[in-house]
Amino acid sequence: MGRLAILAWAFLGLLLLSADAQPQRRVALVIGNGTYAEAGTLANPVNDALDIADKLRSIGFEVIEGNDLGKRELERSIGEFSDALEGAGVGLFYYAGHGLQVDGRNYIVPVDARLDVPVKLQLEAMPIDEVLDIMEQQTKVSLVFLDACRNNPFARSLSRTATMRSATALAGLAQFDSTRGSFIAFSTAPGAVAMDGSGRNSPFAAALLRHIAEPGQSINDMMIAVRRDVVSQTREAQRPWEQGSLLERFEFVSDGQPAQPRKPAAPAPPTEVAVLERSVGDDKGSIEKFLRQDYLTPDTKAMSETVKRLYGPSATIFGTRYDADAIAKVKADWFAQWASWSLGLEPGSLEVTPHGEDRAEAVFAMHYDYLPKDKSAARLTGKARVTLGLVKADGGWRIESETSQAMQ
Repeated sequence: MGRLAILAWAFLGLLLLSADAQPQRRVALVIGNGTYAEAGTLANPVNDALDIADKLRSIGFEVIEGNDLGKRELERSIGEFSDALEGAGVGLFYYAGHGLQVDGRNYIVPVDARLDVPVKLQLEAMPIDEVLDIMEQQTKVSLVFLDACRNNPFARSLSRTATMRSATALAGLAQFDSTRGSFIAFSTAPGAVAMDGSGRNSPFAAALLRHIAEPGQSINDMMIAVRRDVVSQTREAQRPWEQGSLLERFEFVSDGQPAQPRKPAAPAPPTEVAVLERSVGDDKGSIEKFLRQDYLTPDTKAMSETVKRLYGPSATIFGTRYDADAIAKVKADWFAQWASWSLGLEPGSLEVTPHGEDRAEAVFAMHYDYLPKDKSAARLTGKARVTLGLVKADGGWRIESETSQAMQ
């Protein structure tokens, strides 16, 4: 039964090539704060967060995201992140927006913060180390990326109002006192200010997007590449740095597969937003049809042709890219075990998010029921939450990335 259950979850995890071990779940919280009530607007944090979230999903992360969050919304997102980390092997936190340090402690600044005097800091801001503590208690690997050192009016106003007995706010972020199994990347050096950027993304986010999906690259090597790009782009005005205590080598994408970094989609002009929304609304029907008639009812007698039709030449499954022949072999072996089986879309569960005109993300609940040929083996029934990255090709939808997790 143990091996059978592992194989079941390998299929529900969208057919990893190894059927002998469960992949470690990877969960990310991605936040971009740009529209501040009392500090004006930063142009790029929301763009940065949207693009980072999209990139992380494409390499197998479950992503919780929020943009322009007030204090209570930020706390709820962190609570949801904490719940999602249960049983995960890797946790990642990315934050873009205003941040500051007070007496060596780093804080995220919510968009509704009113920090006119230092005494309000504990009420209005969120200590970053509390998020790190949550991650370190629940995962073996904790990754933090902070593009939160942008030119900060809160630090200036708090410094002006500070007294001899109050804390002093400083621009930039400080090094964390201690970490356990963590890697923390900062967009610039301690106490320095990072650039928001003149394009769609900040220099740090743009470099991270370029390098994070390169296969076989350790996170340390990735940061060298990111740092090199940022130093070059900012003419040495900004130098990312990191601190860490990882006990093992970590790669975002394993070796042996081609990297396929996706260029961040440019925001649609305001006059095109309504048209795009209508188009995606129409596409939801075609996506649901694709799921019901193709994805959930594969032709097991012609698995090679089925996989090539559903996935094209290859697909990224839990962050690892496999060609169609490898996927077809695992699927064929999987279905050969069952006397009967059924997969179904839970009514009302399908959510479709557009990513430009020809890409979308589909998230839905799938129920499954497998009756084994081996009468001594247990029947497998349950539900899984499936996330598919879809791309339009030849007039229809194809799967370019796939992840899933069990549902209670």
